[in-house]
Amino acid sequence: MSTIALITDFGTVDGFVGTMKGVILSIAPQARIIDISHESAPQHTHHAAFVLWSSYKYFPENTIFVVVVDPGVGSDRRIILVEGDDGKKILAPENGILRFILPELKNPKMFHINNSKYWLTPLSSTFHGRDIFAPVAGHLLNGTHCEDLGVPIELPMPETPFKYIDASTKEKYGIILHADRFGNLITDIRPQFEHLDDIRHFSLEVSNRIIGPLKKTYADGEYGELVAIVGSSGLIEVAVRNSSAHQMLGLRIGDPVIIRSDGA
Repeated sequence: MSTIALITDFGTVDGFVGTMKGVILSIAPQARIIDISHESAPQHTHHAAFVLWSSYKYFPENTIFVVVVDPGVGSDRRIILVEGDDGKKILAPENGILRFILPELKNPKMFHINNSKYWLTPLSSTFHGRDIFAPVAGHLLNGTHCEDLGVPIELPMPETPFKYIDASTKEKYGIILHADRFGNLITDIRPQFEHLDDIRHFSLEVSNRIIGPLKKTYADGEYGELVAIVGSSGLIEVAVRNSSAHQMLGLRIGDPVIIRSDGA
C-alpha cells in the first residue's frame, strides 16, 4: 500500500484538508494518508520547502508527497510532478517549494501536470488542492503513469542551499534558514564530521554574539542560555534551553551567521 503525505498551509480549522482527503479516498479508497504539516505560514513557500526536505528521506519508497502552499493558485504557474529513482513522487506548484529537495534527488524525472482528464470538474480557480492535487495523487496511487498526467519537462537544477563544513574548516559564512515552533533558529550550515565530538571545536557568531563551543544537546546549556548544536535535521541551529532563540534574538530568515573553529 502506497502512502500519500500532505504538506499544506490550510490549517485544520476549515475543511480544506478533510476535503482533499475525501477526494483522494473517493479515487483510491486504499490510500494511507499521513499529515506531515498543515501549519505552514499562509503562502510561505520557504517553510513548506524546508518541511518537505527535512521529512522526505524518512518516508518509505513510493510515497506520494502532495505539497499545497500555493499563493499563485489559479494563475499560469505550473503544477509539477517530480519522480525520484526511489519511486517517491512530489506534487507541488512551481513556486520554489522544490528548491531544497531537488539537489538531493538522483536523476529525477519531472512533468508538467496538464491533463485535465484527471482533474475534478468544475475546476475552481482558488482550490486546486481539491480539484487538481488530490485527484492526481489518487490516480497516481492507483497506478496511473506520470506520462499520462502531464508532459515531461526539464527544470534547472538549483544549487544546494547548504554550506558544508568538516574538521578542517576554519571559517564559513551562512544564514538563518528556518525558525521552528520551539524558536530554534536553524542555519544552512551542514557538518560532515567523522566524530560528533568535533563540533566542540567550533563556535557560532550570530547577532554580534559568540555562541560556543558547540554542544551536543539542548540540555548541555544552562536554563535560558544560548547554545548552538547540530539538530535533528543535521544542520547547526541556535537554541535557548527551555526558551526561544527566535524571540531572544529577533532574527529572521536570511540573517547572517558565521561559524569558526577554535584555531581560526
